[in-house]
Amino acid sequence: MTGRRVAILLVSILAGRPAGAGDAYVVSQDAGMVTRIDVVAGRIGATIPVGPGPAGIAAGPDGRLYVTHPDHRRISVIDAAAGRVVARLPHAGTPFGIAAAPAGDVLFVGDWVRHEVARLDARSGAPLGAPVPVRDPAGLVLDRAGRRLYVAAREQHEVVVIDALALRVIDTVATGEGPFALALSPDETRLYVANVRSRDLTVIDTGRLRPLATVAVGPMPYGVAPTPDGRFVVVSNQHAGTVSIVDAATLAVTGEVAVGRYPEGVLAAGADRVAVANWFSGDLSIIDPSARREVARLGLADGPRNLAVAP
Repeated sequence: MTGRRVAILLVSILAGRPAGAGDAYVVSQDAGMVTRIDVVAGRIGATIPVGPGPAGIAAGPDGRLYVTHPDHRRISVIDAAAGRVVARLPHAGTPFGIAAAPAGDVLFVGDWVRHEVARLDARSGAPLGAPVPVRDPAGLVLDRAGRRLYVAAREQHEVVVIDALALRVIDTVATGEGPFALALSPDETRLYVANVRSRDLTVIDTGRLRPLATVAVGPMPYGVAPTPDGRFVVVSNQHAGTVSIVDAATLAVTGEVAVGRYPEGVLAAGADRVAVANWFSGDLSIIDPSARREVARLGLADGPRNLAVAP
């Protein structure tokens, strides 16, 4: 039986399981789907049709997921418990990166054609204040307090730091070339930035807003995630079909793990389980960063690229 047929069988068996806290949701751009995954158990849950061209995804605190459609000028709102789209928020530009405020009432959306970051009402999609100009925004990450927003300015080779309440730029921090994906350490004292063109990871001290270190990884690092215990940082190397395991204490690469073709989004669901979305091979690798090995490979709908975890 092929991996894709196994995936379909698992979906039919597990689709009825209620969505649980800590489940991962994977955006499959080519298939127009979002798939629920129990990463720790290594099981596929329900698939949710969202329409063509989904890209970014963020989870709100109220069980809602927000999915951007850059080429279709909208944001899909998913009720995770019900497993269905419950709203479509229109967006005049090209929404890509997205972050949800901790109260669940506000979204921050990067528009890489209009070169701005907008603050939107999470229920209506209406703008809340004037957008912040940011050239070529890619990944967005918001701190747990909902006060500071970090934006990867891809072609400017920097991270733009925004006061999320006042909606103004606080500072900019230099990175490598082509910063794309961002992730905060569990204690939020560091920001990890994957730089797709310079093949490295910039580590930023969030207190001083200054670069702390640069770590060489593999070609085209497209995704990054620290483990919840803070021991490791996992970086996907798109062109190598691997992930680099970085020791967070020493900032040394301790090993590489082969995954699927063109790995992109990375998400840590536990200290010993990290999910990696493999765009070209249409599957999800689950790796154990401590053991530095792949422990499972799950077939998915075509074009898995980004992930979010349910709160």
